[in-house]
Amino acid sequence: MVFETLTGQLSVVITLAFGVLLIILYPLINKENKYFAWFSLIIGVIVLLLLLWFTFGNEVVRHQILKYGLH
Repeated sequence: MVFETLTGQLSVVITLAFGVLLIILYPLINKENKYFAWFSLIIGVIVLLLLLWFTFGNEVVRHQILKYGLH
């Protein structure tokens, strides 16, 4: 039970970090290649939106977050 919770929390953190990294890299990549920079920005936004959708779209998970918080 504890391992499943830890795995779920780590997957959320890794996905969030990946999406934010793609968005943050946009200005650095934009100097070299504008198309790849826009692709990175769009994919980063899509990753964050999908993470929010999967997290808050599930009624059980949403209820647990609202009742117990994110800890």
